[in-house]
This record gives sequence, C-alpha cells and structure tokens, in this order.
Amino acid sequence: MTEAAVGIDIGGTNLKLGLVAATGAVLARRRLSYAGFTDFEALTEVLATAVAAMSRDTSLRPCGIGIAAPGHARESDGVMVDGTANVPLLRGRSLALALRDRTGFPTGTLNDGAAATLGELRWGGGRGLDRFAVVTLGTGVGGGVALAGRVIAGNDGEPPEIGAMVLDADAGPNGTFEALACAAGFSNAYARAGGLAAVDPETIFARAERGEVDAVAALDTVCRRIAQACGSMINLLNLEACLLGGGIAAAGEPLRARVDAHLPAFTWPYLYARSRLDLARTGQDAGVLGAAARALAARGL
Repeated sequence: MTEAAVGIDIGGTNLKLGLVAATGAVLARRRLSYAGFTDFEALTEVLATAVAAMSRDTSLRPCGIGIAAPGHARESDGVMVDGTANVPLLRGRSLALALRDRTGFPTGTLNDGAAATLGELRWGGGRGLDRFAVVTLGTGVGGGVALAGRVIAGNDGEPPEIGAMVLDADAGPNGTFEALACAAGFSNAYARAGGLAAVDPETIFARAERGEVDAVAALDTVCRRIAQACGSMINLLNLEACLLGGGIAAAGEPLRARVDAHLPAFTWPYLYARSRLDLARTGQDAGVLGAAARALAARGL
C-alpha cells in the first residue's frame, strides 16, 4: 500500500496542496488563491474539501497533513503567533487544529523556511549531508539550517530568522539580508545602477543575459550580499552546502554562478574548499514536500 501525506504550502498570494508519497512523488495537486478568502472558516472548509478531493482522486487515505506557513506556529496547539503580516487570516488562529477537527487527520504546522529545508533533507540537495543551509529568495528572504541530519528550531519550534541577518549596519532596517536580497532588493539595486525602478528579478536576469550594463551591475551587487550571508553561515557552522531556493532561484545557474564567484571573499579558505553552493532541488514544490515530510515523519514513515 502506498503511504502518503498531504502538504499545504501557504503563501501570501497562493495556497498549494499536494498529496505526497513517501518516495517524494507528488500524486495529486491543488492550487488556490489566498486572496479569495474573507474569513478563516471559509479557508478551512475549502482546504478540507481539497484534501478530500485529492484522496478521492488517488484512492489513497493520507496518514496526516502538514502545513508550511510563514512565521511561527506555537508547538503546543499550532496557533500562529508571529510573522503573519502577509496571511492575516491566520493571525492568532490554529489552522492545524481546525483542519484536524474538520478532516480527522493528524495535522501540524511548521515554518515555510523550515519546510523547504526538511524537503531538501529528505528528497533534495540535502540528502546525505550532515550540515547545510537553505536560503529561500522571493518576496522575502527565509530558509533554514539542518545540523546532524535534523532541521534546527528553538525550544518552542521557533525557526531561525535568516533574513534578519544584518549585512550592512550603516543602512539600518534596510541593511538586513531580506531587505537587500528579496525581490524588492533586486529592483532597488537595479534602480540604483541606473535602470528603471519596479522591475522584477526575472526581467533583470533576462536583461543581464542580453548584456545590459545596469542589469549586470545590479545582479553583481545583490549576489555579493547573498554570498556574504552564505559565507557567514559556512564560517559559523562549518556547513557542507548552502542551497539557494525560492522563486528567484528559478533563475538557475546565472544566479548560482554569480553568488559563487563572490563566496571566497566571505568564507574562510579551508571551509570554502570543503563546502559547495548549489540550487535547491525541490523547486516550487519545496513547501508542499517539506510539509508532507513532516506529516510522514510524525507517523514514523
């Protein structure tokens, strides 16, 4: 019998669901618009209906449900207590308990960066590694760290705030890793280089590929900051790898190569030689896979 769990990835714009086998194969999918919901109860009902539909489509009964969400959910009851600015319907509520009561399946919540790291640990670029970090680059900057084969968290499950690393102390709140390397950070760097404001990272990469000087300069500026953050983590934790994920990492090798070119400037030479910079392998399924991995692990699978 195929063992499977449901992974739910909650973003500020979209909700992605997948029924995931213990092999990491996504057997069924659903995608919903978060913006279409006006209250918590409606959100819970639609998610429960989608879970039932995936189970029906595959003739598989999931062993549990995992939820990857921005911010932090209290371990004891899944109540969202931090980081819900982009998902206000979840503030102070427990989607885990609501879905458990509605579906009857064991349900738990973890931070989306921790989920991405768990997915990479089980089925992606972290397989076989003892120490690595995942950096997710998108609307914000997040990620997680795995040490001794486990995704680390605080005493109550608090995730590390990778995006809060201060890379430029003179810039105040604009000097954090998140401010400098999120999607808006790319756009701001492009504007400072002389390009047009409000251009998304995908467009900047495309223009750099065509040789536009402003786009190349902007990417060099931001990728140097990403290398600074990755080098600091490698130095601190003797990491074997830093894996770049999130929507911006869809740029692929043009992103990885630019960051890697700057990495020696921020990494102790001995540790640099023993580490690598790579792209995360779970891609746009990172949250779904990581959330499902949590549910499978909770059942010993």
